[in-house]
Amino acid sequence: MLARILVVDDNEVNVELLVAMLASEHYVVRTAFDGFEALAKIAAEKPDIVLLDVMMPELDGFEVCRCIKADPATAHIPVIMVTALSGVDDLVRGFDAGADDFVIKPVNGLALMARIDLQLRRKRDYEHILEQSRADPLTGAFNRGYFDAHAPRLAARCRPARQSLTVLMIDIDNLKQVNDTHGHPVGDRVLKQIVNRVTSALRPSDLVARMGGDEFAVVMPETDLDAALQVAERLRGRIAETPVEGVAVTVSIGVAASRPDVEEEIEVTLQRADAAVYEAKRAGGNRVVADGGGEPPHMQLEKG
Repeated sequence: MLARILVVDDNEVNVELLVAMLASEHYVVRTAFDGFEALAKIAAEKPDIVLLDVMMPELDGFEVCRCIKADPATAHIPVIMVTALSGVDDLVRGFDAGADDFVIKPVNGLALMARIDLQLRRKRDYEHILEQSRADPLTGAFNRGYFDAHAPRLAARCRPARQSLTVLMIDIDNLKQVNDTHGHPVGDRVLKQIVNRVTSALRPSDLVARMGGDEFAVVMPETDLDAALQVAERLRGRIAETPVEGVAVTVSIGVAASRPDVEEEIEVTLQRADAAVYEAKRAGGNRVVADGGGEPPHMQLEKG
């Protein structure tokens, strides 16, 4: 995919020159003519790199850069300052604001392209490392660390509108027996297939994480208990009806929903879902059990 570059400068001639240079290298170029417009476009469009003029009215390049780097959603976007200022104090001020590099006006096209290429490669490397740090290496699901960091944010987004958030705890039945009978490579492939089947049946907004061993958690924002139970039963049925490499596999699922009228921490909802999946396992597995909302888990959708 072509890199997207935002050019920010209050001088229309400078913008036209940079756009012509970048377009000749087949970059996708957007423009902004002041700091406020730039911040709005960065927040909405998340460009791959920003070429930022320093001397602008109202909100100068240094302050725009600080705003970009202060926002966790945009802090990773490289910022190259394009400026006629070449004094050491100006360079220090720019780097203090978070700039990744400088290009001095008048702009040399070859030097600019080399600096853009370097920053894009660094950004790709960073994003690759970040993705690896978030993912369970075997299944590709998010890992426990990512779950612990991100799930509370999903819960917080549901609270203002008093919307339910539901957690599914999914436990693969008898995975140890599969490993002992068929070998760990088959057990690993079972884990991968379970994750593939779960993620393919969910929305992009739902979070799937491997919590350890044979347990996975699913966080479903803006979803009440009844809807989540239907999803859980559909998942259970799909997994049970299709063996993995000839091996019959089933799952037990515990379901718990936050109450819109109570500001419950996600950890508490997770614990209730965990208690429900324990009940499902104790009842023989291959079933869905709903948390009782303070009472013992009470609703079971049994294997068909």
